[in-house]
Amino acid sequence: MSGFGVDQNQVLGLGNPLFYPAQSQHLGLVEASNVRNQVQGVSLQPSGPFRIAAPRMSGTVALQANGASESHVGGVLAGSGVQRVVPHNPLMSGVVDVALASVPQQNQLGRVQQSPVAQQFDMLNTSNPGVWAMGNSGSLSGVNLGTSSHSDGIPLTSAPSIAGVGQMPAQNVLVSDAEGLLRQAHEAYRIGNYQEALRLCQPAYTANPDRTDVLLLVGAVYYQLKNYEQCIAFNDRCILLDPTMAEAHANLANALQQMGNYDMAIIYYQSAIRLKPGFTDAYNNMASALVQKGLIPQAMECYMTALRLDPSLVDVHNNLGDLWKAQNQLGTAGRNHAQRCYQEALRIDRMYAPAWRGLGDLFREMNNHSQAVISYEQAIRIKPNYADAYTGMGVSLKELKRKEEAASCFETVVELRPGCALSLGNLAGMYYDQGKLPLAIQTYNQAIQLEPNFPEAFNNLGNALREAGRIDEAVQCYTTCIQLQYQRPQITGPWRANPQAAATQQAQRLAVAYNNLGGILKMQGRTAEAISCYEHIAMLQPESPEAHANLASAYKDVARHDVAVTSYKRALTLRVDFPEAFANLVHSLQCICDWQERDALFMRLEQEVRRDLAGGRLPPVQPFHAMAYPFEASLALEISKKYAEHCALTASRLGCPQLAHPPAKPLESGQRLRVAYVSSDFGNHPLSHLMASVFGLHNRSKVEVFCYALTASDGSEWRQKIENEAEHFLDVASWNAVDIAGKISADGIHIAINLNGYTKGARNEIFALHPAPVQASYMGFPATTGASFLPYLITDPIVAPKEHRHCYLESLALMPNCYFVNDYKRQHQDVIHEVNLPTRSDFNLPEDKIIYSCSNQLYKYDPETFDTWCNILHRVPNSVLWLLRFPPYGESKIRQRAVAHGIDSARIIFTDVVQKDLHIKRSGLADVFLDTPLCNAHTTGCDVLWGGCPMITLPLERMASRVAASLCFATGMGHEMVVSSHKEYEEKAVVLGLNHEKRHQLRVELKHRRHSCPLFDTDKWVGDLEKVFEKMWAFHCDGKGPRTFSV
Repeated sequence: MSGFGVDQNQVLGLGNPLFYPAQSQHLGLVEASNVRNQVQGVSLQPSGPFRIAAPRMSGTVALQANGASESHVGGVLAGSGVQRVVPHNPLMSGVVDVALASVPQQNQLGRVQQSPVAQQFDMLNTSNPGVWAMGNSGSLSGVNLGTSSHSDGIPLTSAPSIAGVGQMPAQNVLVSDAEGLLRQAHEAYRIGNYQEALRLCQPAYTANPDRTDVLLLVGAVYYQLKNYEQCIAFNDRCILLDPTMAEAHANLANALQQMGNYDMAIIYYQSAIRLKPGFTDAYNNMASALVQKGLIPQAMECYMTALRLDPSLVDVHNNLGDLWKAQNQLGTAGRNHAQRCYQEALRIDRMYAPAWRGLGDLFREMNNHSQAVISYEQAIRIKPNYADAYTGMGVSLKELKRKEEAASCFETVVELRPGCALSLGNLAGMYYDQGKLPLAIQTYNQAIQLEPNFPEAFNNLGNALREAGRIDEAVQCYTTCIQLQYQRPQITGPWRANPQAAATQQAQRLAVAYNNLGGILKMQGRTAEAISCYEHIAMLQPESPEAHANLASAYKDVARHDVAVTSYKRALTLRVDFPEAFANLVHSLQCICDWQERDALFMRLEQEVRRDLAGGRLPPVQPFHAMAYPFEASLALEISKKYAEHCALTASRLGCPQLAHPPAKPLESGQRLRVAYVSSDFGNHPLSHLMASVFGLHNRSKVEVFCYALTASDGSEWRQKIENEAEHFLDVASWNAVDIAGKISADGIHIAINLNGYTKGARNEIFALHPAPVQASYMGFPATTGASFLPYLITDPIVAPKEHRHCYLESLALMPNCYFVNDYKRQHQDVIHEVNLPTRSDFNLPEDKIIYSCSNQLYKYDPETFDTWCNILHRVPNSVLWLLRFPPYGESKIRQRAVAHGIDSARIIFTDVVQKDLHIKRSGLADVFLDTPLCNAHTTGCDVLWGGCPMITLPLERMASRVAASLCFATGMGHEMVVSSHKEYEEKAVVLGLNHEKRHQLRVELKHRRHSCPLFDTDKWVGDLEKVFEKMWAFHCDGKGPRTFSV
């Protein structure tokens, strides 16, 4: 389904698919680096007297990572070198990659390779622009700096002091010694020993605080120490002493840019350029500030001016390439410009690693990951500790499914930058993808410890915690992620160039977090809060069809089909070809009996299903829905088969080894058959209402029962009963599929029974891993599963007669009487005694009318059957129709349909859903139960018959349409209640309505048979099931494989 998750549906309260990935979505943090503004070395040539007083700004350093700062830029945690956050396509398969950019590293010449700009202007962060320091001979790291300037006679403010270093008293140091120390200071600066450089500068500065070469060097040292206030102070004094020193203006601008004062930084860069028109570094660094202001065309012009001045500047070619690459709106044209820039940089210098990294990023973004890896490898050969290249290569290797190599890359980045939260986040994401949840959780926590304001890490940690079963912690993480994202600036830095893109990106990321939170709240049953999350998504992305479809599905899950229909229609308005939304719209309309365009809708739906099946895709209609649709049996089977194939494919990717099975040989004397029941419905659910006693009724001398619960305890009486009475009960709700399958295998299970099929909470991938030698489907899903890994279906000859075997892929294990078990004789004995029963007046039912009833859910209704009911009401004037308000929003549609047939709407009586025991007791208040042919009363059929009310049912072809007939025949009165056509259905209902004596005799006989008929003899039923198990095992041992049989 191209990334659409399948949220299976339970019998009561249908679930719906999410249109974001079914699994939780990862928030992309940032990938490998993009735009870097490499700083060029320049000469210090004094020019005209121009001075602007330096502003005094407060620092903004957020966290340290290997000598580079990380700050919040453009709404994303930006390390020096942080690239853009990749926007998530809610229709993408799987999860959004977590990829982080790198922190810029100081190069050998004392220049700093700057931070990247995100694509779509995410961030062009000039974390460390080039800073220049004068040497005693006018050189810095081999670059000609010109001569120093000593100004005399200028009235100055008091000189700044050098703080934080051991003092060398100036009176004890000779001038020659001071010059020697200054040379040592330059060497210490060159090798990156900045504290030592500062200490060595102190004597020369104390001896003459007006030497501009010393001031320039000290300012540069403070810049590298990230003390930007002091850097500004020393460069400001340098300008006061010599207003023509362009380098001091540029250095001061660099510090201002680091403090986020881009406007003043640009003014100082312009001042430096006026003083020195050929100052290419000033152009390069000003471009960075312009990008932060969102002035992209002006930034490009700065780069191109620098290149016109000196075409050999490889750094500038590379920066310009990064900036072109970031212009996603230009598409191929922007990428072509970027590629030419990188190639020109490599033409000038084949050993220039950042250009290889740039090409790698470019290929990666074009999904040419193999070529990207080649480029990254070239960059790393040139620069072995190039963290940016390792990051990008890790992302591409991950896309190439080379997970171990990808993890190694991310681990290398963490070794290079142990204090970088972003790098840790990338590594944690890789561990998550490898299924190493404990390690992923630990690493995400380390990242958060380094940077507490890290929303992406909180989101992704939430995903890992959710998979680990730590649900409450996951909810807290998603909530924190949302709170932190709201605290981020909406439009900062380069986003100013495109505020609409900034808002879209912010909405996208919030939507991911809200979607994850909504999914987990929905799983916890906190439906109102879940709906609130999906409403936020729809508000954040009003033009997103997926947002409206997800909101509709949330409404649908709480039976708010009225508003669900509106949201599905909105989604389809925004995207006409949206099969999943259309399929759910059809189902919502069916649930509220909106039949105005029913034939046309089902015709289109069938076409879309057949189109997807023909294309090898997962169809938009789920097997549980298809079960009750007017589809051909062959189409319903193909839908189930495709979902089974999808499940098997999912299981094959889990990396589970082949599981051991007990030997295929007859049981020895005293050895018991080990049977596993696997279900998500051990609790307050129809399955447990019916089967609660079964697990404890097995003959323990023959059968050893294991129950594996896929959901945590709901504390209900049914859960407690099953836990207490089953010989072995294991809660595996928090386990993954591989571990559950492994446990079943380790327990030596002979026969595993899937009690879910395609219903809500199913984990069919467990069975696709073949944990037991014999596996069967039973009870939960009344249709073929179409799964080769479930070769048996337990049913009976009425449900699956020979003429209808084409409806099933499985071999059929045919039980005598009815396959559908219940335990009403034990659980609801009080219904037998009339004194315990309610009266009609208790439910506002007329005492003097013939009451026809149907307490099936409304989705089981169809127009032809309802029209038959209206005919019955016409022919039995003194009658009413008593229906269940399930869901409530179909009531008006039903009344409108009745009125259109000339039936007074007052003759249609709706009643609310009540608790189980009262529902069974009131079922006998009706005179005749009218069944729905497409999908019968199953659990409800047991309720009605145990209540002593006869039913009329019309079996069709498929399993779900024949269960009620099996129930009726198991009472011994099937011929009185089972019909073969709509005409016979109507006639029998009319006769029972008009012939009071016949109706009375039928009711008396039915009540009498409750005590002895096979339908309510649970002990005998369990014994018959054990015979089924024995025969299955015997067939397995003879080596001839599964086959259809009867017991």
